[in-house]
Amino acid sequence: MSFLKNWKLILASLTLALFTACAGSSGGGSDEGGAEGSAGGAGGKAAVQKEHIDENKLKKNEDEAMAITEENHKLRKEIFEAKNKLGIPVERPDAE
Repeated sequence: MSFLKNWKLILASLTLALFTACAGSSGGGSDEGGAEGSAGGAGGKAAVQKEHIDENKLKKNEDEAMAITEENHKLRKEIFEAKNKLGIPVERPDAE
């Protein structure tokens, strides 16, 4: 009788296990040596081309990341100050 009462929990557990197993096997054959040149390969997948990254592009991306980080810090500070003005308790994220 307990099996019939917990069938939703068992079904959810089996579904989660199935999705986890399927997600882990999705990119297994992508690093094969001759896969780039075969147009009619297994599953009809297109060859993945590696992008060439030069120093200018790397520097541009680094500058963009720093600007976004600074903006994020500024917005977090504004939110913190606004919460303090309104008397809303400030929740700190748990350190893991």
